[in-house]
This record gives sequence, C-alpha cells and structure tokens, in this order.
Amino acid sequence: MESEKLPWKLLWIGGAGFVLLGIFTAWLGPNSASNIEARLQRTADAALASASLTSWNARAQGAAIELEGVAATEDDKREVVAALKVATGVGNVRTHKVILAPVADPYVWSARKENGFVTIEGVAPSRQALIAIHGAATKFYSSKMIDKTTLASGAPDGVDWGLAAVHGLEALVKLQRGTVRLSGAELIVSGLAPSDAEARTTSAWVMRAKGGVKPKAEIVGPPEFVAAVEDRKIVLQGKAASPDAQRALVRAANASRSTVDQTYIAPVGAWQGRMVKALPALAQFERGEISVQAGVVRIKGEAPGSVLAYLRKDMAQIQDGYLVEYAVSESEADLSEFAGLNISQGGKGKLEACQSAFNRVAGVNRIVFASNRAEIARVSGASLDRLVTVARSCADLKIEIQGHTDGTGRRSANLALSRERADAVKNYLVERGLSADRLTAVGFGPDRPVASNRTENGRAKNRRIEFRVLRGETR
Repeated sequence: MESEKLPWKLLWIGGAGFVLLGIFTAWLGPNSASNIEARLQRTADAALASASLTSWNARAQGAAIELEGVAATEDDKREVVAALKVATGVGNVRTHKVILAPVADPYVWSARKENGFVTIEGVAPSRQALIAIHGAATKFYSSKMIDKTTLASGAPDGVDWGLAAVHGLEALVKLQRGTVRLSGAELIVSGLAPSDAEARTTSAWVMRAKGGVKPKAEIVGPPEFVAAVEDRKIVLQGKAASPDAQRALVRAANASRSTVDQTYIAPVGAWQGRMVKALPALAQFERGEISVQAGVVRIKGEAPGSVLAYLRKDMAQIQDGYLVEYAVSESEADLSEFAGLNISQGGKGKLEACQSAFNRVAGVNRIVFASNRAEIARVSGASLDRLVTVARSCADLKIEIQGHTDGTGRRSANLALSRERADAVKNYLVERGLSADRLTAVGFGPDRPVASNRTENGRAKNRRIEFRVLRGETR
C-alpha cells in the first residue's frame, strides 16, 4: 500500500515544484516585476539626461514614475511629463513633488573668467535657456567651468535670456579675464583683452548682441604702464614715451629701492608727470602696484598712512585728465617704543597712559617743519604715523596740541608761527580721521623753553610740538 502511494506523492511534489518554478520565473525572469521596474528606471534616467534635465529626478515605482524637480512654469512641467511618457511608454507620471521656480528679484545671471576657469551662476527663465547656456559653456570652456545656473521666474519681458547669455559667454572666450553680467534687459561684458586691437574687436562683438538686450562693453587692453613692488625692488613694465622718459621713471622709482626697467619705447598717454610723482611713494609701500590703463591710474597695496596721505595729495594736484582709483590698506606703525603702556584701560589709568604715549611721540619722534614756516616736512612721516596711532587709541580724550619756538626773532612772530604749526598738526590729524572737536591747537611761541636759546642745540630743542591730554574730559 505504501508503495502505491509513492507515485502520487512524487506527482504532487513535482507539480508543486512546477508551480513554484513558475512563480520564481515570473518574479526573477526577464519579464519579472523587479526587472521591468529596473528597465523603466534606466529608460527614465536616459530620457532626462538626453533632455539635459539632470537636475530632475524620476523614480520608477512599479508601472508608474514619480517625478521630482523644479519647473519654470506649468507648461514646462507638462513638457517634461510628456517627454517621459513618450520615452518610457508609461502613462502614470506623478508630479506632486515637482515645484515651480521661485521669483528672482533682481533677475541676474553672470559668468566670471579668472585664470582660465569660468564660474557661471544666477538664474534663467526656462529649460531651453538652461540648456543653451550649459551647452555653450561646455563648448567654449569644456571642463574648465562650473555652471550653477538655476531656474527662476520673473524674467524681463521681451528678452531672449539664453541667446543673450550665450553671446556674452562667446565674448568672454576672447578675454584673459573678465565678467559677463545679464541683469534685467542689460548685458554688460567687462575685462582684460590680450591687446588693444582685441579689446576693440571684442567690444564691437558685444555691441552686436541680440535677444532684446541693451549691450555695454567695458573691455580694455593691457596696461600702458605698470610699476610693482617685487622682492624689495620696483619692477617697471609697459611703455615709455622716449629714452629720456625711461630714465626719468627709473630715477623716480629709485628713491629707496633698486629698480628693474622692462619698459619699451612706444606712444603713450600724458601720464608721465603723474608717475614721476607717484613712484617715490610706491618705493615706500610694504607691497603694491601702480598701473595706467584706459585713462585710469590704479594704485593698490599696503603702505604707511603718511605715505598714502601725501600720495593722495600729490595726485589730486595734477590735472592730466586721468582718474585715480585707490585700493590701499594702511600698514601698522611701529609701536615698539610704547611697550608697557596700557592705553586700552579706562579712567585715570588710560589718561595717564595716553599722556605718557604722547610724551614719547614728542620726545623721540620729532615733527619737523620747513624753516620759518608751518609746513610739515615729509621726513616726519614715520613720526606722524606713530602720532596718529596713539591719537586714535586715545580718541575718547581731548587733546591739546602745543606749538613752541626758540627765542630768535620777534616774540609776536614766534607766537603766530607756533600757533600755525600746532594748527598744521591738528589739520593733519583731522585729515587722517581724528575728530576736530577733540583737538585744540595753541601756540606759546618762545615763552616755555626747555633748553637755553644761547646754543643751536638748545634752540633746536625749544622748537617743538607737545601734547597735553586734558584731565576730566573722558567720555
């Protein structure tokens, strides 16, 4: 009996195995649900990539697709959905995770080229504009660029954003460095071209921009002249009007540093006299550069405050039609002689510390004037820098500036001269940013000598500027 039942058991086991095999084949075979979903995912990803919609995400879920991304408009969203349906054959594309682009105000896109690399950022109004911008950037700059452009609504009416941006990117190719800025309906391209001829050609190209924008070109060629502080030397490059002009520029730069002359003779603008005035000041910069380009003199670097103050004064007195731009930071004065003085404290302690600091300035760093005049000599620059540093630290106190002379000559004339010299120091401090309300200038002439007027050494000591911190005048 047992042997008669065995075939039926085998038949049942075999049938069950066949059924299980069918189930596993349906689950794991080429037409299984998991494989179908995987193929659908690959097809959706390829469709998005081919349409340059890499910022969008499509996720296959069974026989449906869940779409996620940013659409410029409802029409834009419908286009993406339609493209996915055609590519995948799926009718169910869910869009609840698709958001509309935010409004941008101001509406701006830009591209910046520096050291051969281009950074693109800002907004665009449509997928077509994004594709055009990215495609042009890839064509012109290959891997040497990064594109951060995003979708946003609020674009100006009548502007073909993609067309205008691509025109700007093509202009940027011709520049050594530069910027393209598309703001509202204005396209601005600025930067440095390899030559004056290239600057003119590229500017003309910019002005032919289409797309409903107003173009503007701010492109220049190489500087006519550059002087830079390098390794404790002044290096001169660019053009000089003549051999005599070359020699004059070298002499001016040789004020306190050796000079490397790399200039060549060529027609130049009328900046020679300005450079002869500016180069001695550049020689005192910690670091810096002066360049002449397209009617503009640019001065940048780091310099003592007195050097910068006198340079500004000299440049303002020259009328040659050139605009002067400054990007100079003020270097700190040497305050080693004020070690041990705590000017940062408050109350009576600060008053006494400030008085001691001014005494040291007056005693060690003399302020020199032109003979019998109230004009401060420029050799006083380092002394003035220390004075300004102390005065700024004590700016919450009132300071009396006292002028003194020797006993030579009429007393009335000396009283007037001493007051004029005290006023000159006060005015200098005000020019350097000190409040005039906290500065008082007085002249004592020969009435308060500190040495005998019978000797030259004694008379030199009597010709002096002193400072008095007024007690009880703290804020």
